[in-house]
Amino acid sequence: MPVLKIDKRISVGDFQKEFNAIFPFLKIEFFKPSTKVGASSYKTASLMTSRDHIANDIKSSTISIDSMTTVAQLKKLLSEKLGLLSLIYRKSGAMWIETSLTEDWSLERQNHEAEQMNVN
Repeated sequence: MPVLKIDKRISVGDFQKEFNAIFPFLKIEFFKPSTKVGASSYKTASLMTSRDHIANDIKSSTISIDSMTTVAQLKKLLSEKLGLLSLIYRKSGAMWIETSLTEDWSLERQNHEAEQMNVN
């Protein structure tokens, strides 16, 4: 089972590289939620850069995911462990498409579907 390690020193970019090494046709983005009361959507959140640190105020933590973990489960886990919003994208040709309509698909299925779309 792939394990993604999170500690207070890991950058968004390093986490993205680890995620992409496991799922090469998927991409993950992180957003800092707005501090405004009641604002918890992506519309009010700000995209984190690859140099940002994922977690400044947590101890080391691991997120265990396997190929059958769904996008929805992963997003919930990241939100609960890190307090961050995340989006998962699937490669489709030269574009990245958000997986919001297929969040019930496993990461393996998402990656496989994207791989099939990108076979030359």
